[in-house]
Amino acid sequence: MNIAKELQKGLQLHQAGKLPEAGEIYKKILEADPENVDALNLMGVLLQAGGQLDTAIVLLEQATKLAPDYAAPLVNLGNALQLAGKAGEAVEAFEKAMALEPAQPEAANNLASALNDLGRHEDAVRACQAALKLKPGFAEAYNNMGNAQAALGRPEEAEESYKKALEINPTQATALFNLGNALVDQDRTEDALEQYRKAVALDNANAEKHYNYANTALELDLYEQAAESFQNAIDIDEDYLDAHCNLGSALQSLGRLDEAIASYRHALKMAGAKHANENRGPGNADLHWNLALALLQNGEFEEGWAEYEWRWQNPAFTTPQKIVPEPLWDGGDLSGKTILLHAEQGLGDTLQFIRYAPLVAGKGARVVVECRAPLVRLLAGTPGVDQVVGQTPEQDRVQVAGDVFGQVAALPSFDCHAPLMSLPHLFGTTLDSIPAAVPYLAPPPNAVVDSRLFEGDGLKVGFAWAGSPTRTKDHTRSLEPIRFEPLFGVPGARFYSLQVGGGMGGFDKLQPAENVFDLGADFADFADTAAAVKALDLVICVDTAVAHLAGGLGIPAWVLLPAAGGYLWLHDRDDSPWYPGLRLFRQPAPGDWDSVLAAVGVELRKLA
Repeated sequence: MNIAKELQKGLQLHQAGKLPEAGEIYKKILEADPENVDALNLMGVLLQAGGQLDTAIVLLEQATKLAPDYAAPLVNLGNALQLAGKAGEAVEAFEKAMALEPAQPEAANNLASALNDLGRHEDAVRACQAALKLKPGFAEAYNNMGNAQAALGRPEEAEESYKKALEINPTQATALFNLGNALVDQDRTEDALEQYRKAVALDNANAEKHYNYANTALELDLYEQAAESFQNAIDIDEDYLDAHCNLGSALQSLGRLDEAIASYRHALKMAGAKHANENRGPGNADLHWNLALALLQNGEFEEGWAEYEWRWQNPAFTTPQKIVPEPLWDGGDLSGKTILLHAEQGLGDTLQFIRYAPLVAGKGARVVVECRAPLVRLLAGTPGVDQVVGQTPEQDRVQVAGDVFGQVAALPSFDCHAPLMSLPHLFGTTLDSIPAAVPYLAPPPNAVVDSRLFEGDGLKVGFAWAGSPTRTKDHTRSLEPIRFEPLFGVPGARFYSLQVGGGMGGFDKLQPAENVFDLGADFADFADTAAAVKALDLVICVDTAVAHLAGGLGIPAWVLLPAAGGYLWLHDRDDSPWYPGLRLFRQPAPGDWDSVLAAVGVELRKLA
């Protein structure tokens, strides 16, 4: 056998993609000469390409031992080791190869990739720079450098590296995908979506690319696109758990609640079957939380409120769980006992669910409520409540109007406790058994409001345009104040701003008008807001605490809702079972406030 000729023949077949034929030739050579370094090296490369990494590594290690000064087998060994998840050994192999032959840009680039896998990102940047010095137009090295810079928290630098890679090779799908990631890290979601779109077009069989495109579309409220792309990811990889979960979120945002619930249930079933050892089992709080919100929005209260209890295991939940030695209330008799009801989540949530205090008191309890300071004075007069104390967040440690009612007070002793929003579950609330009697709120006698502002005839309309800017997706529910200006021209109506704070601008953004007044600037807390609302004929507001305040006071209110609504507002209805006096105006499509405000204007003219 002429081994040199056979090697050449095998190499030609190998380069032509005829791997089985090349492999047969390499085998024959190794049978004749088991220590033929070139055959060992090429056979190792061939086996690596076929996914037989363990065997490839054995052959390549043998080649490097037989020829320790031969760089090629070391480079190929490094590649195989990295693919096998042995990045540390891969780095060692690449460094040995480059010590033998420094002018190897591919080896330097592969070294950078392995260093990235080890978290040695600064070293990876230097390896990429070495590769680019040897080969200035090396697109893959720019891509790897971008990966290192992104991992170092330098997304702007990463963006530039990815763009250089794409200048050299505009069809490099991986660089497009990574550029999208760098743009997401800079909160440039619209730009990121475009890069993901290009990456998916070039590599349509990659589930992760579809998934990132879908996530970005979801962030931009492009729910149809998101749902389609999550489904594409699932079609490619049916075990893609996060895609199943987020598909549910997209479907829920589209109002396709039955499908969303089915998606969440499938994800939970799949998590239990396949991901029990990855914190993705049936105890996955994220999935239970999402399922809870969909069930509640769909009116399936019994299961929904039970699933809602998973919120305390969800690391993304915004309210910390209260850790005290006293037990949680189990819904039983409370005769002669004191219970602490502690507020959670937003101010509006507290206003909505304080309605359960009389039911708790009816169990024989003395009821102590712990809430955020702006609600203390208002809730002190709530039926069934014996004492109200302020919670401890720094933003609520305020002294209001020179009095002490806004100060955080020490908790009195209590026998058991319950989160306020666990009460619907504890009382077995269904759609038909919501305690919906209003009013259950009333302003205290010392609440401040200038009654002179309400003198005279005409419809008195309060309005509020924004909720807390820290809430997730606040931009979908809040409005710029100028969006209300067309309503101010309705004859016979006067308008009173109830807005306090918010992220959409203040009252000064509005054009001055004789029939528009700013009350919110003088509110010390929600007791003052309640006094003002009580003097009004109607409140028009977005989904914020003011809506719940008006509802709890028994004042008619029109609530402007985004297309996705919210789980407490249910879906496909213009009323609320929680508040008999509320009317809901929903966007017909995401972002379409024009239609909502036009409908409000028509109805307002009928009243004025």
